Amino acid sequence: QDLASTVWAYATADYYHQALLADCSRVISDSLARDPSRWSEEVRSQLHQWQLWLSLERGADGQQHLLSESQRKLCCDAMQGTEVTISRLQRSVAAALAAVQHGFEEEHLEPRTGYSLDLALPSSRVAVEVDGPSHFLLPDGRGVRKPNGPTLLKRRLLRAAGWRVISVPFYEWDGFATANGQQTYLERAVAPLLG
Repeated sequence: QDLASTVWAYATADYYHQALLADCSRVISDSLARDPSRWSEEVRSQLHQWQLWLSLERGADGQQHLLSESQRKLCCDAMQGTEVTISRLQRSVAAALAAVQHGFEEEHLEPRTGYSLDLALPSSRVAVEVDGPSHFLLPDGRGVRKPNGPTLLKRRLLRAAGWRVISVPFYEWDGFATANGQQTYLERAVAPLLG
């Protein structure tokens, strides 16, 4: 598990270290080949994100560290099997978005990455991610909230897979007193991407 956390952290930081990743890839591959059940669903999900980073963002360098196809599928299946919880915030955004633009699917499973997209218009490859407090670091000295590592990694990997991602941060959404204000906010965010 520590090894999975290490390679996931490298992916999250977008830091490529050839020798370390070569060693990690070999050890992980050997362990998965011997006994995949030693790797929990959560850890295999992290491994999947690491593999996505290598294949989508690292180009030829990353290809040499990919696990076997069957091992990648095992990790992808773990990620796709992650249970999704829909928050009240997401339901609120979905309702306002439906009033502005029809066709967005809630919790769309993106097949290439295995990510569940909060709201997606697959035909246009536009995703709306509803980002609650758990998606952010604590505010800095100026009160600015920055997305955390997992959130940044998801956004980067979705963009690398051809998605245009709109983030709806909870602190902006909560600032609207009326449904009209929320709908205007979403319309301004979505319209430029739909042309």
